Amino acid sequence: MFNKPSVLAVAVAAASLFSAGVQASGFKINEQSASGAGRAFAGSAAVANDASVVFFNPAGMSRLERSQASFGFTYLQLEGSFEGVRTNPTGMVTSDTAEAGVYNDGGDFMPDKVIPFGYIVHKLDDKAAVGLGIFAPFGTATDYKSGSLAGGFADETQLSAIDIQPTFSYQLSDTLSFGVGIDIVYAQGLLSKELDLIPYGAPGATDPQYKGYENKFEVKGDDIGYGWNFGVMWDASQSTTLGFAYRSEIDFDLEGKSEFKQSNGVEVYNADLKGHPLLDPDDNGIVLADAAIAAATGSYNPANTYTGKVDKQDSRVPLTGPRSATFSIAHKLDDRLQLLAGATWTDWSSFKYFDVIATKSGIIDDLSGLGENYVGHIVEKWHDTWSYSVGAEYSLNQDWTLRTGYAFDASPVKDEHRTARVPDNDRQWLTAGATYNLNDSWSFDAAVAYLFIDKSKIDEYNYDLDDEQKGADNLKGEFDVNALGLSFQANYRM
Repeated sequence: MFNKPSVLAVAVAAASLFSAGVQASGFKINEQSASGAGRAFAGSAAVANDASVVFFNPAGMSRLERSQASFGFTYLQLEGSFEGVRTNPTGMVTSDTAEAGVYNDGGDFMPDKVIPFGYIVHKLDDKAAVGLGIFAPFGTATDYKSGSLAGGFADETQLSAIDIQPTFSYQLSDTLSFGVGIDIVYAQGLLSKELDLIPYGAPGATDPQYKGYENKFEVKGDDIGYGWNFGVMWDASQSTTLGFAYRSEIDFDLEGKSEFKQSNGVEVYNADLKGHPLLDPDDNGIVLADAAIAAATGSYNPANTYTGKVDKQDSRVPLTGPRSATFSIAHKLDDRLQLLAGATWTDWSSFKYFDVIATKSGIIDDLSGLGENYVGHIVEKWHDTWSYSVGAEYSLNQDWTLRTGYAFDASPVKDEHRTARVPDNDRQWLTAGATYNLNDSWSFDAAVAYLFIDKSKIDEYNYDLDDEQKGADNLKGEFDVNALGLSFQANYRM
């Protein structure tokens, strides 16, 4: 009977589609404002400094004195390294085999990124305002060198998303305002991994061409998801403002293509077919994937010509972005100094599994060995998290406002389910920033944020649909990730 390879790239690859962004835990991005970054986003739902309040709490739009626009970007300088070992499909640590020295450590797998944002608020009258925001709610990118130890679990990950958010705000009284918004989110992703379907050194697999990975898998997909948000701001006193902001979950069904990036066909090592007169004429146990599948399903016809070419397959990746709730407070000690604090709860426990499903059965999902048209199945089982922040703003004079902040952001990833695409762990923020008022119409914000991210250990395997370990492939080691963010923003008051 045909023994299917225990690992296929799609599942592990897809795990990162909603994987850890460096700036915030999970796959969230906290880079929607330079003025907010300067205080580590403390009090973000309780202040209305500029048009970026569209994102943080739409209730603040009606509190702005004039119509205005804010736009800017954050430059992320990222660095990631990995140190560890890989166990191949035969259960051997590669450094102890004839493949010693074939694999590299992946190099710096975190590419630098630029994240733009823009907002506009139009005051309808003294009590009502409408607004529009365009920003990135989540995203991530990792790219290991070809032939890395991690390549069998993660090669390249690219996820980007853009949220277009129309909003409305109304001042109910002198102390209370509310706001609502709609999120229209377009998301797209590319994920790949390298394949070791023929373990070098197995009987008949001693040709040097079988050292390292023999092939590469890639999946692409995109979708549009919809959500909503609302917020309230309440002046508890002349010096204290409380804020609450809620963002709903957003469902996606990323649809696209799964494919093997091969030129001469996909070969698979299978001892049960060794010496087969039609499938293994070289008597080395190495057969073309589609011929092996055909033999296993009883549909092989010697008159057919098998080239090993595997067609692209339609696939879908269902997923849900979590809901979140933010609580904030801003307190003015005097005319110059304001203290701020906040906490955000994120419903990461809704992210239990990450599945890749073929919409039409084919060789790729057959090779996964999972059944039920599953190309991949990732056990995530994340847990809910809280993040906390404190900050301060000091008005130096009419032209300058200074800011600083600290934040603690807990990771939702459990140690036993951390993956090479999600080298996520708890992180702390230290930030500083400033606003310069050029004149009555223009002001500019700048901020710097340094993230202290705990080193993260990994012991990654593959799993079947019953969440049982599948195969001997394993990646074990430690990740070290660092991040520096530089944010800039321009504000125009109309």
